[in-house]
Parts: sequence; structure tokens; C-alpha cells
Amino acid sequence: MAEEKDIRELVDEDIVYCRRVWEESSYDSDKMEGLFHMLLSRYMDKISGFSKGLRVIQPYDDTAERAETSRQNVRILLERLHGFRENGYSNDGLMEYYIRRERQELNMDADFTTVRLEIGMMDCLHKLERDEIIAHIDAMEEVCAQVVPKREKWESLREHLVWLSGKNVTVAMKILPLFFRIN
Repeated sequence: MAEEKDIRELVDEDIVYCRRVWEESSYDSDKMEGLFHMLLSRYMDKISGFSKGLRVIQPYDDTAERAETSRQNVRILLERLHGFRENGYSNDGLMEYYIRRERQELNMDADFTTVRLEIGMMDCLHKLERDEIIAHIDAMEEVCAQVVPKREKWESLREHLVWLSGKNVTVAMKILPLFFRIN
């Protein structure tokens, strides 16, 4: 029981510490890399799936790219720390907890403007990728606004669906509901 209490205290303290470092130094490459390595070494063996899907920091990347990769990784690890805490500081049922939380995030009532705003606020996307996504959303909106039968709209939207299949799940889940705007 003492170890369980220790992990609780450690997680709570680290969440507070990470928020403070994030607010003060989120664009400092060295501090973000240090925070990333601290979190990874501390929780990788304690929290199920803690290190899955993280981006690799390349030694040949410039400072800005290393800082951005570290920021993205720290954001993911912080979300996992929060999830672990919200799941009662337990690995039991942690994956089910993540799945339930993801299901709640799908917005089937999303409109094109809302999705554009959400994509624009995603810090994990580089500017070029964000611009590409917005261009596809604009094109999809034009198709959906046409006064033609659904069949023709669908033929025009299919290329965007194929493009979307190559995107990460977070982006895809924001954009998928827009295909139901075909009506």
C-alpha cells in the first residue's frame, strides 16, 4: 500500500511540476528534452503503454525541431499521466478508460468552421500540414455546398477520404464527421 501511495504522490507532484515547466519554458529545447526524459524514465515501467507512439528526437534535427518533438512528446506523456490519475492510479482498465475517453471526443455535429478552428489550434501539426488539411476541408465544403445529387457529391469526396486515411487518428476523427455533411 505504501508503494501505491508513493506513485499517487509522485504522479500528482509531477503533473504540477510539468505544468509549471511548460508554462515557463515550453519553447526551451533543453528543458523540454529534460522533462521528456525525466517523465519517460520515471513512468515507462509503471504505467502501461506510457511510451507508445512517441516521436523520436533525431540528433541531426535543428533546435526548433527537437523542441517541437519534445513538446509533442511531453504533451502526450502529460495526457497519459492525467489518464492514469483519473483511472485511480491503476493500470487495470487503463486502455478501456482511454477508449471511453476517445469516444466522447468524437463530435458528429461538427461543421466545417468548427473543424477548421480545431485543426488550427492543434499544436502538434506543422504549418505545412495544417495548411494542407485546411485546403482539403475547404474543398470538401465546396463539394457539400453544391446542388447536385448525393451520388455526385460522394464521387467528388472520395479522394478526400483516401487522403484522410493517411492522416493520424486525431486529425481523422475531427474530419470524418464532415463526410456526413453530404446531405
